[in-house]
Amino acid sequence: MNIDNFIIIKGGLCKDIKKALQQWIALYSKDLVRNIKLELYGLGQERYLIVADKRLNNEKFNYLINYLRYPEGIEYNISVEGYATVRDEKIYPQNLLNKKILVYLSDNDKEYDNVFVTTEDNETYKIDFNGKVSRVYESKTFSIPDIDTNLLQKPERIALTKREITDVENEKLKKSITNRFRIILALIIITVAINSSSLFINPNSEISSDTTFILVFFVAIWFHWDYKMLRIDKYYSYSIIIAILHLAYGHFIREYFSDVDTFLYYGFYFPILYLIIQKPVRLFFIRKFNREPIVEPHPPLLDGLYGISILLFTVGIISVIAMFT
Repeated sequence: MNIDNFIIIKGGLCKDIKKALQQWIALYSKDLVRNIKLELYGLGQERYLIVADKRLNNEKFNYLINYLRYPEGIEYNISVEGYATVRDEKIYPQNLLNKKILVYLSDNDKEYDNVFVTTEDNETYKIDFNGKVSRVYESKTFSIPDIDTNLLQKPERIALTKREITDVENEKLKKSITNRFRIILALIIITVAINSSSLFINPNSEISSDTTFILVFFVAIWFHWDYKMLRIDKYYSYSIIIAILHLAYGHFIREYFSDVDTFLYYGFYFPILYLIIQKPVRLFFIRKFNREPIVEPHPPLLDGLYGISILLFTVGIISVIAMFT
């Protein structure tokens, strides 16, 4: 078989292999050559052949082998072996240049951020993704599988447009947001349970004051920090419900436990007011600049002003509420 940059996979379902390839393209889309294509062939009996673009360099080929073995959000049990020619002297030692190599993942590896390479001379190396190359001794023999390319049926070409890449990234983002949302909501519920129990037992205890402080600021920080969550209508609606219940709980403890600090009490207003202000300001920003605002450390000037304006408006309204109540 006279093909460079190809991969043999044993095990798994075709739809999962395809999904893993699409996710990998989306993950490295900014670093890959334009219009890169991967061809996926079925070889029967849960065996697959992937012919990668010849323009794919050794580094990205190694990343592809690793990702196919450990794809995000896909559960399968497969073996992956890639075949390439050493071209990149930044990754490989000088003595390996232009040699054929077998790239694989060792069953003994527990680090998950590397690949193993056996050369045509049956020398094996471990290639860490941090740049370290070390000679290892494994019973892996270099051999090229005997596949008659003339018998291969028409492949499925895996290539993503910008829109498809965005869709893959959004799907991945939604999964991470869903998992994070469940974890944070569970933590909030646990904190409320601890806080309410401690208030009834001893309103002046450190547990009461500490958990009240956590409830006030944690929910507010969550909504501001997890700004990508608020772009999804479903989670924005969930956040509104949480913020309303959060404020109602603040009124409850204020009503029945007069020792609650006034400053903390008005902090319960922050999440709902923040959400009410954030939505129209965000939509205005999108219409004006044709993109989503960024709320991260060291954002661009306009995005920084966007974030600061929402915080200032929220604090200002809370101050007015405090003056008249």
